[in-house]
Amino acid sequence: MSHRVPPTALARVSLSGAMALSLALGLAGAAAANTSDTFVINDLIERTYGCGVVETTQIVGRGTARFDGDGNWLSTSIHLTYDGTFTDPATGRTIPERSSQNITEKDGLIATRGQGTFLRVAGEGIVLHDVGRLVFDPIDGSTVSATPKVIPFDEVDIGAKIDAAVCGMFD
Repeated sequence: MSHRVPPTALARVSLSGAMALSLALGLAGAAAANTSDTFVINDLIERTYGCGVVETTQIVGRGTARFDGDGNWLSTSIHLTYDGTFTDPATGRTIPERSSQNITEKDGLIATRGQGTFLRVAGEGIVLHDVGRLVFDPIDGSTVSATPKVIPFDEVDIGAKIDAAVCGMFD
């Protein structure tokens, strides 16, 4: 997926799902008439933030690509689960992250629904929250529609905001 390389966890969660859709379409291959092909995604994301905090997240997905009677692709749906940790190597302190999303691609658009990254720190409350529905164009990442708590890919300074939020968890 070449929309925009997201430098942070929230964009990664949604964007990884879109990447999974593209991968799934490629893996589905030629389909027989009126079929659906199922597939599994298993990936590991490792990212270091500006303050040195390291994120390690396992992504597991189960999906289905659907085809019409002529074998033409109609849609793809994927359920993704993210299970990870943020670790400050200077102190050894870790903060777990677990979230999931449902992603569909149909009619040239990708829609994400559910929980993106959700991080709650004891004594501080919620520090990262990306939840709701986002519909975007996979070609350029532009937002078609979004609910109020979704962080879209085309928000100009989202990378810096998320980097600051992740690093702020360890201050």
